[in-house]
Parts: sequence; structure tokens; C-alpha cells
Amino acid sequence: EIVRLENFFTAYKKDLNARQKQIEEVILSGQVKDWSHYNYLTGKLAALRQETQELSLLLKNTELEND
Repeated sequence: EIVRLENFFTAYKKDLNARQKQIEEVILSGQVKDWSHYNYLTGKLAALRQETQELSLLLKNTELEND
């Protein structure tokens, strides 16, 4: 069951990274509509990065507990 949970974490982390890349591409390609949209995107990007970091830490702690 631990393996399935790790697979879920890995898949979810991939999804988070893909969503981060999408937002980065919108910003870097000049598709930002206005300042409000830019603030929204950078806030969303920061939240996704934080979530990725927390997920990585959780996965690392899970691996350490299983050793």
C-alpha cells in the first residue's frame, strides 16, 4: 500500500510541475492580459511551488519512516 501512495505522490507532483510550467509559459510568452492577471498568475505559481515543496517533504518523511 505504501508503494501505491508513493506512486500517487509522484503522479501528483508531476501534475503540479506541469501546471507550474504552463503558468511560467504564459508569463514568459507575454500572454498576461494586465497587472491583475499577472498578480493572479504569480500568486498561483507561488502556491503551486509551495505545494510541490510540501509534497516532496511529505514523501521524504514517508520514506524515512519506512526505513
